[in-house]
Amino acid sequence: MTPLLLTLAVSMGETLEGQDLSKGSYARLGLGGGVFTRVNLSEADLRGTDLREAVFDQCDLRGVLATGAQMRRAVFNRCLLDHADLRRCDLHGAVFAECDLAHAQLADAMLAMATLSKCKLDHAVLRAACLDSALLSQSSLLDVCLDGTSWQYTTTSECELTQLSWAGARMLRNSFFRTSLKNKSFDGLQLEGCQFSFADLAGADFSGVGLRQCNFQGAQLDGARFVQANAPASLFCDAAGAGVDFSGADLRQALFTGARLPRSRFNGCQLHQAHFAGAVLGGAQLQNAELGHADFRHADLSGADLRGARMTRTVLHGSRTDEALMSDRASALETDPDLQAAERWQPLAA
Repeated sequence: MTPLLLTLAVSMGETLEGQDLSKGSYARLGLGGGVFTRVNLSEADLRGTDLREAVFDQCDLRGVLATGAQMRRAVFNRCLLDHADLRRCDLHGAVFAECDLAHAQLADAMLAMATLSKCKLDHAVLRAACLDSALLSQSSLLDVCLDGTSWQYTTTSECELTQLSWAGARMLRNSFFRTSLKNKSFDGLQLEGCQFSFADLAGADFSGVGLRQCNFQGAQLDGARFVQANAPASLFCDAAGAGVDFSGADLRQALFTGARLPRSRFNGCQLHQAHFAGAVLGGAQLQNAELGHADFRHADLSGADLRGARMTRTVLHGSRTDEALMSDRASALETDPDLQAAERWQPLAA
């Protein structure tokens, strides 16, 4: 089909179905609002083309050249886009559903408010792309380059993000829900207000990272590192992981309610007013930590080492402390008999 015929068909609202437009030259055409169903556009030239609000349903776009194309609010449903060149494309608000974007080139692309659901982006390059307010759901981003990207208010749900790189990425209040980030390094990133609820963070490294008010509820933290992290008022409720290293971290007013962190290290931590009610900390190291007004009621501190820790009014009500080492236990608040009796109260059988 010639460029003129294609432009006329789209301008008249005609649905293009089953056409073979592969390797066609359609650069800088006005095709906004076009509807393409099962169209073969592989290796076609769409550089600078206006495709705003266009719909691509089950189309073959493998190897397409679309550098600088205007694709705001375009829809791609079950399309093949592997090795597609989408550099500098405006994909603001675009929707990708069940698409194959393996090896796609998306450097400097505008993907703000875009939605990618059940997509494959393995080995894709998104260097310096904008992902602000985007939604990535149930997608695979194996070995993806995200260096220099912008992640602000971005949501990632149930995705695979292993082996990717994101050096110099800018992040603010993002959500990584039930997402795999095993062994990832967050070095040099600022993650204030980010959500990592139920994420797999085994072996992840947050050392020295700003984590103020971050949420790690239910996260898997085996072997994770938070050394010298700045994480006041962060949430670790119901998080689980053995051997987590929080050494020297600022965790003032952090919530570890119900967390299971045996043999973890809190040496030298700032834990003023931190809440560990019901936490499992057997064999943990809290040497020289600041535990003033921290709450360990009903926590398991058996075998824990708290030597040198400052325990001014630290609450130990109902906690398990057999074989624990505490050099400042006299400053702590022990089990309150009246409260213990109240907790054990049961109504009489009728």
